[in-house]
Amino acid sequence: MKIFFLAFLFLISSNILFSQNHREFNREANKSFKNEDYINATLKTIKSLQIKNNFKSAVKLFEKSLSIVNKSNILKINALKAECIPYKDEQSAIKMKEIFIIYSGLDQIQSELLIFPKKVKLKNKNIIAENTYDYNNDLKMVENLLAEYNIITATNFYDEGNQILSRSTSKNDYRRAYRMFVKSDSYIDNFNNVKDLITKTLELGQVKIAIAEMKNFTNYNGDYLLSQIKDQISEKRFTKIITSANVNDITINFEGTNPVYIQNIVEADLKSGKSDKPLIEEIFELEYSHLSIKNVEVISSQEFKNSVQVEERVNDSTTTTVTKSIVGRIYNLYGTAHLEVNVEIWDALNGDVLFKERISSNFYEYKNSFINYRGSRRALPSQYLLQPTSRPRDPDLKKVVEGQVLRRIKNIINLRYKN
Repeated sequence: MKIFFLAFLFLISSNILFSQNHREFNREANKSFKNEDYINATLKTIKSLQIKNNFKSAVKLFEKSLSIVNKSNILKINALKAECIPYKDEQSAIKMKEIFIIYSGLDQIQSELLIFPKKVKLKNKNIIAENTYDYNNDLKMVENLLAEYNIITATNFYDEGNQILSRSTSKNDYRRAYRMFVKSDSYIDNFNNVKDLITKTLELGQVKIAIAEMKNFTNYNGDYLLSQIKDQISEKRFTKIITSANVNDITINFEGTNPVYIQNIVEADLKSGKSDKPLIEEIFELEYSHLSIKNVEVISSQEFKNSVQVEERVNDSTTTTVTKSIVGRIYNLYGTAHLEVNVEIWDALNGDVLFKERISSNFYEYKNSFINYRGSRRALPSQYLLQPTSRPRDPDLKKVVEGQVLRRIKNIINLRYKN
């Protein structure tokens, strides 16, 4: 009996799942049809009808979609062919891929029509025969063209990357070459062993950075800001934060080190002849030039009183009018914060300042209020109804202004070390 009951439950749950599936496929088909994606609309209605062959909504949408899917997409293909044949540039390969995807979708519809459920009652009984086509030859032709276009495009990007690499030694050019090689690889996997060149140019394009100590730090020393900046720099493909290195078998910790000291280490290492590349190429330095915080405090308070007449039920049939009173006080809170930070990026080898900016946060004012009262809440004046009845937690004013400064620093990092 228990086995029979479990089997019965499984049968019911399976039917529910089936019911959900055919409706879901039809919903997706409707969305595709509205977006003029008639290929997906047709395929989704077929899936819906394979589950429930008498689903009238799907039948209607299937006939509507099938009647236009071939004509509309052939028009689209012809327009794309006019733009990309013969080959001109990367756009030709992109459009040829689009043509291949469209033909693949149309060919998939034809495969589905061969096994279309015979129990489906169609209004137009000839609609499948009228919309049956053989796309095999077209698909093969486009597939061959796409392969040819991909080779041409991969070659062009590969050659462009090599040209950049052969004539330049700047970081920006290495990064440009890297992007060309990545593009080449996206069309033909590892074309001419391009992955080795991708690794090489990525390394050549990287800037090795040390984040120097923060100057003028106070109790509000900006640890939060500094950690966020480290995260921002680490996310960039063409940067590498160096925190320590071995110089003459001594481990030097660059984190929190004076920038002039870092520069001296870099110079000494190069003079030793052990390496022809500097340990550190750029030094990112922060200086809190001004930080003022006026902690949140109660700056004023005002007493309020009120009385109201309200009805209260005495018993099931009797009410009486009573007076409700309240005495309270509203407290006004106020606090301010302002932060100014100097950002400098140095060339670690010669000490040149590569970037310098004084960043100032917006003058931040915090205003809030709360109430305290004795008596009946029913007598509370309407203007105080939404007021908290205990002091809200004070905001971290330092983090607020640090966040304002950080937004500008993020922009600086994005522009200087963009991927």
